[in-house]
Amino acid sequence: MKVILVDDEALLLKQLEMEISQFPNVEIVGQFNDPVAALEFLKKHKVEAVISDIEMPGMNGIELGRQAKELQPGIVLVFITGYEQYAIEAMKIRADFYITKPFNTEDIKEVLDRIELLADRQKTTEIHFRTFGRFDVFIDGESVHFPNAKAKELLALCVDHRGGKVMMEEAIDKLWEDRPYDAKVKNLYRKAVMNIKQMFQEHNLDDIFVNSRGSCNINLDRISCDYYDLLDGKIAKSDVVGYYMPEYAWAEYTASHIETNL
Repeated sequence: MKVILVDDEALLLKQLEMEISQFPNVEIVGQFNDPVAALEFLKKHKVEAVISDIEMPGMNGIELGRQAKELQPGIVLVFITGYEQYAIEAMKIRADFYITKPFNTEDIKEVLDRIELLADRQKTTEIHFRTFGRFDVFIDGESVHFPNAKAKELLALCVDHRGGKVMMEEAIDKLWEDRPYDAKVKNLYRKAVMNIKQMFQEHNLDDIFVNSRGSCNINLDRISCDYYDLLDGKIAKSDVVGYYMPEYAWAEYTASHIETNL
C-alpha cells in the first residue's frame, strides 16, 4: 500500500516515517513539507492514501485534500490535527480518518489498518454498466436505483464517451434540450453531478466518477461495460440483447455506428 506524508514540520514527518516503517505492508513513496509539491507528485503517481497535517502555512491540509480528491477521487485522506474543530472541517470534504496529536504507534496501526481495508474494498468492488436493452448500473451484481432520472442519463452519457470528458454545455444540450442555457439549467446539471457522486460515495467508490469545473467523466480502469466488451472483441454483436440505450435519443448516433460497423 503506497502512501505519501505531508507536513511542514520536519520533526513530525520524521516521527510519522518512524512509526509507519514498522509496518512492512506500507510503502512511503513521498514525503513533502510543501503541499503544492505533494499535489504535483499526485498528478504523476497513483497512491492509496495521503497522510497530512491540517494546519500548514500557505495551502492548508483541507485544501490539499480537496485537490487530491480531484486528482485521484479514490484516494484515502487521513489528517493529523491537534484541534477538534479542524477535524470537523476535514470531515466536510469527506476525509476518511483523522489522528489527533499527540499520537502513538497504536494510533498509526489503527488508521493504517482502516486505510488498507477501505482501499481493498474499493479495488475489489465490481461495477458493470449495461447499455443494451436499456442503461443500468450494477454494483457487485445488484442493480443501482437512481432517484434522479437526469443523473442516470448524465452517467449514461459519460459511459457513451468511454472515459472522455463530457462538457457541461454538451450535457445540457442533450439532457435539457428544451431549456434555455441559463443559471437554472446549469444548476440542474450540477444537481445531477452531485447525485452521481453521492451514489458512488455511498458505495465507497469515489474513484469511478470524476468531475472538474465544467466537465465530468468516468474512470475506465475500474469498470466493465457490455459496449466496451463489444468494441474490444470480447463479445460478438449476436451476444448482446436489445438496442443500444434505446431510452436516450442522443444515443442513436452510437447505435447506428454499432449497426453499421460492428
